[in-house]
Amino acid sequence: MTVPAWLEVLDETLAACRAHGRADLAERLRRRRDADPGRTRLAVLGFPKQGKGYLLNAVLNAPVCAVGDAATPSVPTEIGYAPEPGATLVGQARERIPVAVERLTGELGARPAGTLRRVEVGVPRELLSAGLVLIDTPAVGDPRSPRTAAALDVLADAPAVMLVSDATAPLTAAELALARHVRTWCPHVVLALTKIDVCPGWRAVAERDRAALAEAGIDAPVLPVSAVVRQAAAKAGDVELNAQSGFPALLAWIAEQGARGAEQSMALLAAVGVRAAAAELVDTLRTRAEAAGQDAGIDQTTLLNRAQRRGDELRKQNLKWQNLLADEIADLSADAEYDLRERTRKIVQHIDRTFDEGDPAKVWPDFAAWLDETLAEAVETNYGWMAARAEWIAQAVAAVFGTRYERELPELRLDDSGVSTIGEVGPPRIERFKIGQKAFTGLRGSYGGVLMFGLVTSLAGMPLINPVSIGAGAAFAAKTIHDEGGMRLQRRQAAAKAAAQRHVDDVFLRFSKESRDAIRLVQRRLRDHFTELAEELSEELTAERETIIAGSAERERRSAALRREIDRLAALHKRAGELGLLAGRMPRELPA
Repeated sequence: MTVPAWLEVLDETLAACRAHGRADLAERLRRRRDADPGRTRLAVLGFPKQGKGYLLNAVLNAPVCAVGDAATPSVPTEIGYAPEPGATLVGQARERIPVAVERLTGELGARPAGTLRRVEVGVPRELLSAGLVLIDTPAVGDPRSPRTAAALDVLADAPAVMLVSDATAPLTAAELALARHVRTWCPHVVLALTKIDVCPGWRAVAERDRAALAEAGIDAPVLPVSAVVRQAAAKAGDVELNAQSGFPALLAWIAEQGARGAEQSMALLAAVGVRAAAAELVDTLRTRAEAAGQDAGIDQTTLLNRAQRRGDELRKQNLKWQNLLADEIADLSADAEYDLRERTRKIVQHIDRTFDEGDPAKVWPDFAAWLDETLAEAVETNYGWMAARAEWIAQAVAAVFGTRYERELPELRLDDSGVSTIGEVGPPRIERFKIGQKAFTGLRGSYGGVLMFGLVTSLAGMPLINPVSIGAGAAFAAKTIHDEGGMRLQRRQAAAKAAAQRHVDDVFLRFSKESRDAIRLVQRRLRDHFTELAEELSEELTAERETIIAGSAERERRSAALRREIDRLAALHKRAGELGLLAGRMPRELPA
């Protein structure tokens, strides 16, 4: 079977990306190589509060995306065709959790961050029946944000992108930068200008956006639309109102993306990806070649002095990350213990209030269930906070290495707090005041009353046992029984407090020890990971010194090899451009 020309070029460029340490570019090209030819993916990108969710809901005439103040997912939502509406949450371990579409927003709001890989939604829409998949991406914002990374990651296998910006103001510099990046990697881009129903000057904004895109060399049509007018037209069945919404043009563009042939789409997507990857590699190698050419004209002593300065910087960097790791781990250990102590202190306060007012004999079963549940929640929350803080520490230490850090952070394995092993609180010894004990206590108390008042009344000539002495004895008996019952209640309350507080202390001691052990394990993993990285950088510096000592001949050889590689990549870029011209419209040529 003959291999397509675009696949040969793609494989050669992919190998070059791997050879030059650009795993990110290699992964993008690999995903384009392995893309499903039966599905056309159309990504929808935009900054926050631009009406992206309203736009997609209006395109599909279905409330599948969160809008307004509803919790929006931090992972992409893939919307494809299905005979019946349905949604699936795909976890990090690729587990699939089906949910009803009307409950999707609530389910996403209840899910902790970082637990989902993507959301899949199926709706019965003819627009999607040919294999078109609309991808609602998280809002683009801070370049370091996981949401932005998740949104831009969709570009790896999306041949078409819909950028969303509202008509309240022209495109910002950040939006133009996003459009330029998207157009570099995707062959088909459109700008949907939303909210024209509330912006009287939207026509001027649209013209300014077209001019800005053209000036930046970005080939993307601008289509003004109103989701509100579109939904009103759909509800009323008003064709003229629908035309005023601007959606017919946008739907036509979307349908055009889904109607392209599989081979043509894959060839064009591969060609654009090869050109973008080759351009980035060429820029990187040109920088290296220029540095190598400059080094070739510098004497060996100067190069050695420069290497020495880099060695000094590396030693300072090592000291900085080691101190940062030690300080942050110490702070984390202290803060985690304080947080758990504070949570258990509040539980103990509630215990005191409960048994200051209640009888353990009556409330203990309900109280024990509450205590077990609250302790488990406190430990789980403390452990989750500690795990998030540990991840932040890993990122902070990695930031010390700056652009030299090009690997994944180590797996910290803080995913099991162990709350399932917490034992139930044992019941205290509850002494009940039985009928016989009450009778004996009352008899003992009545004796003093009968004797005292009997002696007093005997002075008046009455017998020792008379109605007055008997009444006094009854009163004394009732008081004695009441006092004894109160003292027994206090003893039960004290015993219940002691039992509950012992259980809380046991849980605190155990999990504070386990937290310290987990934090020490995090410290060891990060220390080993970054020590290995520092040693690699040191070895690279040593190798650089050896290369300098080896003489200018070696530098010239490397410079020549870089120039040859640049020429080879430039040839790949040109071949991809020729293949792209056969498949469809291409971005501008690589600068000479």
